[in-house]
Amino acid sequence: MLTLAPEFSYPTLQHPDRHVWDFWYHYDADTEIFHLFYLNADRSLVATDKHHFSSQVGYATTKDFLTIDWASDRVLGADPHGWDDTSIWSGDIIKIDGGYLMFYTSRNQATDDGMTQNIGVAFTHHIQSFDRWFRIPSIRIKPDAPYELHHVPEDLTIHAWRDPFLFRHEEQIYMLLSAKDPDRALGKKGAVALLKAKNNNFEDWEYLPAICHPGFYAEMEVPQLYKSAADEYTLVYSTWAKYDFAPTTQQSGGLQGLSSSSLFNFPSVAPKVFLPETANLYACRIIPELDGEIVGFDITTGGIRRSGVRTGLQHVDRDFSGYSIEM
Repeated sequence: MLTLAPEFSYPTLQHPDRHVWDFWYHYDADTEIFHLFYLNADRSLVATDKHHFSSQVGYATTKDFLTIDWASDRVLGADPHGWDDTSIWSGDIIKIDGGYLMFYTSRNQATDDGMTQNIGVAFTHHIQSFDRWFRIPSIRIKPDAPYELHHVPEDLTIHAWRDPFLFRHEEQIYMLLSAKDPDRALGKKGAVALLKAKNNNFEDWEYLPAICHPGFYAEMEVPQLYKSAADEYTLVYSTWAKYDFAPTTQQSGGLQGLSSSSLFNFPSVAPKVFLPETANLYACRIIPELDGEIVGFDITTGGIRRSGVRTGLQHVDRDFSGYSIEM
């Protein structure tokens, strides 16, 4: 059930110098601080849509998404000598024993058409370390069957293997990704991939059937998984209205979702529109610490803003404190 927060004009949190869009976060319950990681680029690139190809990851903190401390606009950027020698795209962060892992999206200029996405991982001992994120070169998660391996030139949108979201279920580690289903029609290949970590080591992954591949989206971006008060799973994702061909959404785009009692079976019928694109927010996150409020980036100006729409959704298991990694 969606509820509206009391009438309030929520500010758009604007960086003083940079254009800001997708973000992900870790919440510290002891300090009640949200540690945000956000994509950013030079504002002059936005008019020509080139900011996507110059993006880097910044770090900020907030207690309420009403005020923010823009601590650093670059904690992770492209590595000219590595496979990830282009821009950095959306990711996820988890706390493990001894530090934090950031899963992120990037591409290699020399691979295919330069648009084939892979997932990389970086580590830090301290989340507030602006320049102490260390890439883990042994972890590079490439697309593989049953998902589209690279861009199909006739498709409506570029290749998709991005926006990782990690969770645990029955002592296993899983990852969701924005992906493409090669068996769906052109322009309707959008899917949410499901991977399972082998031996729970974050390095080797088993590629499972898609958790959702409905055949009526060009892409399903920034997927996330939550639980409702009724103990149902809710899968949410973002799509632009022009790529939304679902029969029941009136081409609304925005933040949409599907619910299921089973983690591995999301019926592709009657997706729920949580927040349409006309609300002017995209790549939204559900924030369980704020009663499941929807927070996204301002489509028109960039910057992060609360929506005032509360879903009541809660976290699935994202406790990785019992896991570690060798550096």
